[in-house]
Amino acid sequence: MNDPERDQLWDLLGKAKAAEPSPFFAAKTVAAVRKLQAHRRSFWANWARFGLPGALAGALAVFFTVFSVRTEPKRETKPVATTQTELSDLELIADLDSALSSEESSVWLDSSPH
Repeated sequence: MNDPERDQLWDLLGKAKAAEPSPFFAAKTVAAVRKLQAHRRSFWANWARFGLPGALAGALAVFFTVFSVRTEPKRETKPVATTQTELSDLELIADLDSALSSEESSVWLDSSPH
């Protein structure tokens, strides 16, 4: 069962140029993989060296700050009873008005000739 299209495909594939890898293809590929693994390893090494102690120091700082700040419960203040010993301004003005009116009448009485 020879299919004419299949024969043409094989003819075309036979004419195609065969690609050969460069002589150092395998070495370059292995080197790229190792570099990628080293980069990943360096990320975790840096995290373990700097990130983890920094995170622990920050957590300890927050812990000590929260528990070292003393908060006293709010005390309910009772209203202070005040007594008024001095006259208010309105009472003082009323007393002055009555004093002036009595003084004015006495001035007229004292200065009148008898």
